[in-house]
Amino acid sequence: MTFAQLAKVLLAQACEEHDPDHKFILRYERELPRHGDDPRDRSAAEDPMRAGEARVIERAEHIVDRLTQKHPVFNSAFAALRIKIPVTLLIGCALVGGFLADPIGPTGHINLLNFPLLTLLLWNAVAYIGLLYNMVVPRPSRDRSQPGLPGLVEWLLGLVVKGRLSRLRSDRAQSPDEVQWIAASLASYAAHLLQSGRDLLITHARSLLHAAAAALAIGVMAGLYLRGFSFLYKAGWDSTFMEAEGVHMFLSFLFAPASWLLRIPMPSVEAIAELRGAAMANAAVWIHFWAMTAVLFIVLPRTVLAVTAWFRKTRLAADVHMPSNEPYFQRLLNPYRGKGLFVEVLAYSHRVKEEDRLMTFLSDAFGVLADIHVGSSVQYGDRHPHFPADPDRGLCAAVMFNVAQAPEETHSEFLEELKATIRGRGRPNMLLVLLDCEAYAQIDHERRLKERCQAWMTLVKACGLQALKYRDPSSPPDGELRVLPDCLWPGDFRGAQ
Repeated sequence: MTFAQLAKVLLAQACEEHDPDHKFILRYERELPRHGDDPRDRSAAEDPMRAGEARVIERAEHIVDRLTQKHPVFNSAFAALRIKIPVTLLIGCALVGGFLADPIGPTGHINLLNFPLLTLLLWNAVAYIGLLYNMVVPRPSRDRSQPGLPGLVEWLLGLVVKGRLSRLRSDRAQSPDEVQWIAASLASYAAHLLQSGRDLLITHARSLLHAAAAALAIGVMAGLYLRGFSFLYKAGWDSTFMEAEGVHMFLSFLFAPASWLLRIPMPSVEAIAELRGAAMANAAVWIHFWAMTAVLFIVLPRTVLAVTAWFRKTRLAADVHMPSNEPYFQRLLNPYRGKGLFVEVLAYSHRVKEEDRLMTFLSDAFGVLADIHVGSSVQYGDRHPHFPADPDRGLCAAVMFNVAQAPEETHSEFLEELKATIRGRGRPNMLLVLLDCEAYAQIDHERRLKERCQAWMTLVKACGLQALKYRDPSSPPDGELRVLPDCLWPGDFRGAQ
């Protein structure tokens, strides 16, 4: 899926979610025309998920085509969210800015210990340390809300997108309800697009920033050399805490790679001592050292990082993933999901009521193609039943507890036994813990339900699991499907079959 296709899919999602009564997008407008002998039906049998995603994309394009014909404002929204960054202008500004920034000043005296290029080196060193930290520290352990480049990019893009959308105007002939629907759909669309394209946009921003940093250093060095033809630069140094030996050691370490590549030996300690105080010596050799050091530690690394980020951005743009875990897409992909998955429901010490509703929920969660079986209840204190050994199918053991019962150590032992079984079977086998809230939902006892759910959640968490509250009256629409991926242990392997 390309980013342009994702944009259409997300626009269709936003418009449909804000029109649950089919008031503005009629039912027939949401359905694709059927053809007698469709070759995609044969491909669906071979790779259902790929065929399902292609069907969702085609359906979204069909809906968006109708929307743009009826409401031209949606065409304007596509143009408003098509953010084009003037790459050449950005790099040119960095290059010119570096050239115009005179790091020496009108005096023409270079302080070897207070040279602005040293600040540039330190700034880039901090940037490299930050990049290394991001590579070493796993992403799930970092808080994505912390300030940094991702947060800054999202904030700036959010401002740009909201500003552009706020300037769009609907047709005056439209009803107030229709205008409100369009505004809500566009706001939701922008939020979903920024969230889904987060990695792509941040990678693009990183590429541009790396290129701009390299251009800035090139501009500074070009300015130094061009001014050196017209002005005489002299070098010296002074320090409260360092003597000539320390300065020589520091400069020898800093300029060692440049000295070796340029085949220019470092001045001796005596020569360094003579430079103390007023700048007297010609600064040409030191400018060469600084320029080569900047090339080695700023220009080359930043160029490599910029090219790497650019190629990654190109890959991401060509292979954007659909947010298939969202309830909207789960329902659209439902006929194509679940192949090769066996779901066994274990009702622990109670009988499942409204089995059809549970089957509907599990079908929405795992797909129509999943083999869902609601077995007989597991008696209190019994071990779990034997699961069929089928290497061609994954297993999801869905154990259901009744929150009307008090959680006990016996329940913990049952969960630990199930965990050991699932762990022994390996991927893509999963464990799901459901807390059936139906008993309290019927008597409308909110406080008691909350206390009992908290007790069960604590017990399940102590086993290293996360429970899903089933039929919780306080849960928002589609809340169960939204939290389901986080409740699957040891991971969400629904797409691995």
